[in-house]
Amino acid sequence: MNKREGGGAGLPAYAALICITAIWGASFVWVRDAVAVYPVFPFLAVRFSLAALLVGATLAPRLAKARWASFGGGVVMGAALFSGYALQTLGLKYTTAANSGFITGLFVVFTPLFEAIISRRWPRMLVIAGVLLATAGLGALSLESGIGRVNPGDLLSIACAAVYAVHLILTSRLSRQHDTAPLVAGQLATVAALAWLCSAPHWTSLAPVPWPAVKGILLTAVFASALAYFVQTAFQRKVSATQAALIFALEPVFAGIFAFWIGGEKLGGSALLGGALIIAGMVMGEMGSRKESLD
Repeated sequence: MNKREGGGAGLPAYAALICITAIWGASFVWVRDAVAVYPVFPFLAVRFSLAALLVGATLAPRLAKARWASFGGGVVMGAALFSGYALQTLGLKYTTAANSGFITGLFVVFTPLFEAIISRRWPRMLVIAGVLLATAGLGALSLESGIGRVNPGDLLSIACAAVYAVHLILTSRLSRQHDTAPLVAGQLATVAALAWLCSAPHWTSLAPVPWPAVKGILLTAVFASALAYFVQTAFQRKVSATQAALIFALEPVFAGIFAFWIGGEKLGGSALLGGALIIAGMVMGEMGSRKESLD
């Protein structure tokens, strides 16, 4: 990407992306409480169905004029998004909201690495150093409960981070080629459809929905899905992929804050150290990626 692309975004784009990053950080607590009392895939199915209906009703005139290719792009984005959410939500059954938030934030480091593979250009040393530093942070988080006891939820969160990196790259590319409305509607509907498909083993337990799950579904459907993904798709085209990734590095920070403030989780010394190392690694990796883009 050249230096002019995304250069004139201004404060509105940055402010919008920071706001949705805070929403995603808060959603770790909402999701954790919901999946503790309600099956994972039905939760995702209802959440994204509501989000898709909300987007469809709100943006109906734009969707009626959209090209089928734009909806197709949304389907591809939705497949990646579903994979990420499934891994993240399953991971939250076995790890804390704070750990999930910190580890999932590794997509900020994975993104420039995957882009380097696609472009067949070896990343700068700063990017490599960022990956190593973040890996050390992962060790501090994952092994907090004891040496040799790696939390399976943390491993699922690592896989989630890799998939989110793919989704970020897809969003960066497709948002510049297609209208926002069909991309968002297509990906939300795809996530809902895949989640309903995976909900088959839980048909008999879909109702009644416990209040913590109802609360989590409504909050995430409106704010963390319909609103957040529309804003991301609309504004990510106005900043570079590197700038967007650096902004999203704030997500684990917000996740830790909300996990402590709302969720009542205690952050031990290892968790704080691990989180700090991961954030430092993400920032270092993005600094290297930014320098590379200016060469």
